[in-house]
Formats: sequence, structure tokens, C-alpha cells
Amino acid sequence: MIGITLMNFTLINISPGDPVIVRMGLIHCDNDVCYNNAYNREAIEMGLMNDDMYTIPWFKRYIDYVSDLLRFDFGRSWYNTQAGVGIPIAKIIAEHAPYTIILNVISFVLSLLLSTAIGVVSATRRNSIWDRSLTVAMLLGYSMPLFWLAKLLMYMSFKLFNFTGVTNKDAFIKPLVFNPNFYKYLILPTLALTLGGLVFMARLIRSQLLEILRQDYVITAKAKGVSNRGVIYKHAFRNGLLPIVTIVGNSLPGLLSGSVMIETVFGWPGLGTYFLEGALFRDYPMMLATNTIFPFLFLVARLLTDVTYVFIDPRIKY
Repeated sequence: MIGITLMNFTLINISPGDPVIVRMGLIHCDNDVCYNNAYNREAIEMGLMNDDMYTIPWFKRYIDYVSDLLRFDFGRSWYNTQAGVGIPIAKIIAEHAPYTIILNVISFVLSLLLSTAIGVVSATRRNSIWDRSLTVAMLLGYSMPLFWLAKLLMYMSFKLFNFTGVTNKDAFIKPLVFNPNFYKYLILPTLALTLGGLVFMARLIRSQLLEILRQDYVITAKAKGVSNRGVIYKHAFRNGLLPIVTIVGNSLPGLLSGSVMIETVFGWPGLGTYFLEGALFRDYPMMLATNTIFPFLFLVARLLTDVTYVFIDPRIKY
């Protein structure tokens, strides 16, 4: 994590581009005075007029950055401001993380359940019409970029139900639990993220089960009269869980990165929209926060994956 923060801080600080000029956009000025006034006005709005970012040595700024991280202080956003003051990034995360968490948790659970069912059906009915159809469908789904899949679902929904799924403020009137519009606008983003995640896991489960079903102990279990259901779920499936758990654990942070595109397409007010804006508008504090949170989640997922191995296979010791 120390290496990640060091590389993250260094790359962002040496990256080209002026966030003030990016925020100014296509401003029309006939002379340098107009341009300088506009530049100073935007710099004040972003809180950068008296910023000493380029005067303090980088190693001191890095130490300050790490000490702020230890206090869960990500600084203030340069792009998202209010009354001339940048909104604290921790506040943005606290307000919009629930939307991203809800979307990702539901999509992950659905992806896991559906991919398990599809993988088991394909493996136990190898070369059948079900297996061939599901294999073709998974190949098509795996080949589609996630944003294109979201646009395709949006188009199909509009043609069938005259509903694009692009959210509006009526969907987020609190309390969300009793707001039917929230669930209505949750359907298409969840469906897109679920379809994007299940195809790879389904192919993995199928390949693992096909390999295990050819093992000697599975053939012996069948010869002893164990039912097909018992062979699959008691013997084969559990022994094939280790690589599946590895992929699932490593894909959890990937779901968040995938939700960036989904949230942008459907206007979902989660963290993905703000993370994308931070990259597009050179919001360096937001970029630092983004590039710290995602690797941290990946490391946590790897740790949980290693711990889960012990529960799946008692032979594994640390």
C-alpha cells in the first residue's frame, strides 16, 4: 500500500495539464487582461489562488498526503465547489457511496447465483443444446464492452417500454426504501452490471466442473451409487471452489470500476460519476482519492480471499 501511494502521488504530480484551464473551458477573451482575470476567478473558485503545490518539496507534500490518508482525510475537491470552497472528498464519498454499494452488492449477488447455475447446467449437460446455447450467449456477452451493453439495454427498454432508465431527481427522494421510482431506475443499471459480471464467472465454473468431473474420485462416487446431485454439490463443486473464490475475490474491486461506466451511462449518482469527473477535469485530490481507494479495496479483497481458502480447504495452513 505504501508503494501504491508513492506511485500514485508521483504520477499525478508529474502529469501534464492545468486544472484551472480545464475548468475555464472554451472561454472567449480578446486580450491577456480578460484571460488573466478569468483564470484568477476560476483559481479562486477552486481554492488554488494561494496554493503552494509547486513550492513545497514533493517529499514533504507526500508525507502530508499519507498523514491525511491515515486520518481518512482526502482533502477538498477542486472541481466540485460550493460558495467558492471545495467540497470535502470524504463528504462526497459518504453521500454517494450508498448508491454505488447498493448497485454493486445486488449485481454481485445476482451474478454469482446466475453464473453458478449456468456453469453447473453447462458442465453437467456437456454438448447438449443447453450447453451450446449458453456457451454462445456467454461468448457474445464476454465480447461486449460494458458501456455498449448498457446502451443496448437502454435502447431495447426504450423500444419495448418507452423507458430509457436514465435517472432523474424523482428516483432519489428519501427515504429510498419507500420510493418506488428508486427501484424502477435501479433495474437497468443492475441488469447491465450483472450481465457484464456473470459471463466470465459462468465460463470459469463450467471449465472447473468439467475438469473435476473427470477425476477418479468422482467416478468412484458414481460407482458407489451416489446421486448426480450429491456428486456435483458434495464432491465436485466444493473441490472446484478455490480458483472460483480467487476470481470472485479479485473481481470485487473490478465491479466498482465497471460501475463507473454504468453509472455514467444511466446518470446514477454514485461514486463512479465523481471519479470519472475527477479524471476528466484534472481534479487531482479526487484522482488521488480514487487511485488510493481502488487499490486498497483490491488488497482487502485479496486478503479475504486468502482467509476464505482455509474454510474451503482445511489442508491449507498459514
